[in-house]
Amino acid sequence: MGKNFEKVMKEMCKRVNADWSNINPKEKDWFMQYSWTEEEQDKFKEWMINYLYKSAEAREEIMEVAIKNKEIISKLVSMFLLNYGWTIKNE
Repeated sequence: MGKNFEKVMKEMCKRVNADWSNINPKEKDWFMQYSWTEEEQDKFKEWMINYLYKSAEAREEIMEVAIKNKEIISKLVSMFLLNYGWTIKNE
């Protein structure tokens, strides 16, 4: 796990008051330990899109093809959230 991926995960954890160092991503269903609202997820998504757009190093580490294109990055972040994002709270 690279430092940019870890930075993204720490930011995601911070938004739900979780400590990344206490989460084992090798555990089954680790991402179900916390939840957030759609609004919180959207704000995180915006943060991650901007982070990847501004950091060539992060794009190279996290993206298969490190293209500086917001539309492509947005699609990647959507897939990231599908795979790693917290569950959405039912309100």
